[in-house]
Amino acid sequence: MTSVMEDTNIVLFALYISGAAAPLIWTVRLLRTGVERTYAVQLRSLLRRSNASRLQAAASGIFVALCLQSATAVAVLVSNFAVKGGVGLLAGMAMLLGADIGSAIVSQILLVRQDFLILLFLLCGVALFLRSSKNKVRQLGRILIGVALIFVSLDMIRTATGPLVDSPVAVSVMRYLGGDVVTSFVIGALFAWAVHSSVAAVLFFVTLTAQGLLPASGAAAMVLGANAGGAFLAYVLTLTAPLTARRMVVTNLALRGGGAALVLVLLSQGAWGLTWLGANEAQQVINLHLAFDIGLALVSLPFLSWISSGAVRLMPDRAELATNIIQTTALDPSTLDRPDQALNCAVREVLKMGE
Repeated sequence: MTSVMEDTNIVLFALYISGAAAPLIWTVRLLRTGVERTYAVQLRSLLRRSNASRLQAAASGIFVALCLQSATAVAVLVSNFAVKGGVGLLAGMAMLLGADIGSAIVSQILLVRQDFLILLFLLCGVALFLRSSKNKVRQLGRILIGVALIFVSLDMIRTATGPLVDSPVAVSVMRYLGGDVVTSFVIGALFAWAVHSSVAAVLFFVTLTAQGLLPASGAAAMVLGANAGGAFLAYVLTLTAPLTARRMVVTNLALRGGGAALVLVLLSQGAWGLTWLGANEAQQVINLHLAFDIGLALVSLPFLSWISSGAVRLMPDRAELATNIIQTTALDPSTLDRPDQALNCAVREVLKMGE
């Protein structure tokens, strides 16, 4: 009977956590969608123009990630520009390091809120979305609704995890994760990759810590894992991209993943403590996230020239095989006196160009 009860508690625990996390994952994406539909052109233009220096590139990465709530989205955008020659390798890597900082700042902002903001954002957001006929105003309403629902989702997580504090099974699981930082790191990476958002993952882990359910050591390991998982997600999304785009994404994965693993080792060996990062465990964990990304950027930016040279040597351009493939065209000069056939040829050529 005891075994059955424990199994039931585990199932309920998983159901509570999943049900509370689902709205958070969805609302983070809702917020990003609103920003993309409103300011996508301006944000892309900003990234293209930020090639003057690595500091300017990093600053643009921070700003765009703040707007999109996603370092992964910035990585995909920058990799696309790199393919077209709009962004160089060094500037692209600086943008990705800045985007990681911007994503961490977003997590800080979304954890600071007042109850009245939920009602205010919902009221203004719904009014703008339903009453306005202008697309930009409607998307601004979507953004406000998204922010409000993120706050609501965090409250749902707090409510859902409240009873779990008194559950022996849940407490034992969380204590185990607090002691096994390697497992916690892997869980954090997999969770961030699964939900396609390191922001949602970090907010979830910090909220569990604020509830007294997840120890700070386990949450810190999960946050570091979320950093690695977010970088790996960008790698997966650009896996089939040309080498020019993959160089900067792979380099960012090596820096972010390797740095996270190094910090995890230092924390597990007691080389660093978390007390200097905040007054309580939740603040320590969220501040560790920001401190890690800022520290990684400060350490990496001065050496980006060497890092980019190493990336080119490790991922060299492959010589294209000489081929005698004849470029064909759908245009047929002999159909000029037959308008219908000539128009069909033109349509096929346009489709070919589009592909």
